[in-house]
Amino acid sequence: MTTPRRLGDAEWCIFIVYTLPDTAEPRGYEPWLREVDNPFFNAIPGVHHYANWKLSPPPPGLGWTHFDVQALGAEEDLERVWFNPALDRFRSGWIAKWGYATATPTPAIGSAYLMRRMHRSGAVPAATGRLSGGMGESQSSADLSWAVERVIHKHYALGKVERWQRPASEGNPLGLDWIALDYGPGPLRAAPLSAPATEMAAP
Repeated sequence: MTTPRRLGDAEWCIFIVYTLPDTAEPRGYEPWLREVDNPFFNAIPGVHHYANWKLSPPPPGLGWTHFDVQALGAEEDLERVWFNPALDRFRSGWIAKWGYATATPTPAIGSAYLMRRMHRSGAVPAATGRLSGGMGESQSSADLSWAVERVIHKHYALGKVERWQRPASEGNPLGLDWIALDYGPGPLRAAPLSAPATEMAAP
């Protein structure tokens, strides 16, 4: 029997935000995620759990509507996962096929965020939940919460740079110190970011 690759079992996770153009959903984005995208990402060596979520609905003015969580087997897997050649080709194809909602990604979308797990409960994972984020200490009462530790440059969208990662303390376009996920229905947290979320695809 295969052991479930649960998000909360990984200490390190890459948080990726984006906004799709209006044409993506009518063209079959979600079935494509389940059939093509998600199985491909979860087969990359060093990836423990990759899942695709959307905010339903996103808060007004947030600047992004979807997020992916790419949990790593270990912190040491970050570089080989992020620069995996097959993954680079696939992500470039994703942009060509679906694209972003704007011609040039915003600073928040042009980066990804390495997070370290701070708290987890024994809650059973579910395909619906509530995403929150804020400043200061992470939420110890959440089903899962992470501290945003590093900002990672999206080379596949914006081209390579010499310094591809930096501490979040040196400038964090996401604007959040922590991210939390609570599974299932329930009240939203009183936080700068707080929205219902729906899982579109997972291992």
